[in-house]
Amino acid sequence: MSETEKDWQLRRIGVIGAGAMGSSLASFVGGSLPVVMVCRDGNRAAEILCNGVRTHGAIESEAEPIVVRRVSDLARVGGVSALFVATKTTAIPEVAKELRPLLGHIADQPGGLYVVSYQNGIEPGRYLMDLLGDQRVLRMVLSLGARMEADRRSVKITFNSPPHAIGAPGPGNAEASRQIASVLTEAGLGTQYDEQIELRVWEKAVINAAANPVAALVNSSVGELYRSPARSIVDRLLEEGAAVARTEGMALDESYLVRAHRAMESAYDHIPSMVEDVRAGRESEIGQLNQQIIKHARRVGVPVPTHEIVDALIETFDWKVYHKSEDLSG
Repeated sequence: MSETEKDWQLRRIGVIGAGAMGSSLASFVGGSLPVVMVCRDGNRAAEILCNGVRTHGAIESEAEPIVVRRVSDLARVGGVSALFVATKTTAIPEVAKELRPLLGHIADQPGGLYVVSYQNGIEPGRYLMDLLGDQRVLRMVLSLGARMEADRRSVKITFNSPPHAIGAPGPGNAEASRQIASVLTEAGLGTQYDEQIELRVWEKAVINAAANPVAALVNSSVGELYRSPARSIVDRLLEEGAAVARTEGMALDESYLVRAHRAMESAYDHIPSMVEDVRAGRESEIGQLNQQIIKHARRVGVPVPTHEIVDALIETFDWKVYHKSEDLSG
């Protein structure tokens, strides 16, 4: 452990993203530490300033975070110790472009700033690390369902299955991970430092790549999907994803498949964010889920025909979004 890491203390948390995941995180932690939210949407920023952030359901919490409109504003309000990126994975390049030149200016202490990927998918942590050119990037893997209520005044936590995990895709950073895990646990989001975070990443990603796109295609919750005829497609996606993971050295054996099915059953009422994306005509996160599994599969020579079919179908929704935006701009 370097002297810089040893001296680092978690004093204040920043959150980029004011959707269901970012808002619930700010609500969880706001009772323990000061929280600053970066919210570019003026209407959403005004809502948070007026009403704060709160959750109900599996976790009850509320907080009144500081709200700023740009990442650069974090320096103006005193900086942060850890900055959680809770946006869609599709926003990572834009976030990293804004954040990279500011890393040395928005930390609240000489020990520097840790960036935490609070996102789905296989690659977001390493992707952020590469784009930022900085090793102080941590990764969280959550078993948590969060849905923004229609009035946007609260987030419903549809399920919470701790322990959640935090670790570093790169070398070091264990002490920072442990401190963050302790604060999150105190806030009600039971979290553990996991030195095998990449295994946890694959375990979660394979489940998401099996359930989320199929739920989006049939417009259902996880529970409805699990009890529908589409369950057979989910089973094939799970088996293909686990086979790719095993070839990559991850221990996703038969016992993992049993746990994966149990996890889906526990998330009966959860509506994946990809369902919401397709409903709202937004770009999906298929690039960080099935497309990543396909990419790894081709590299190691594992066939994943079901992933390729499902990916093409979801990409068609994304293609429509892209062409709709082209038509509007033209």
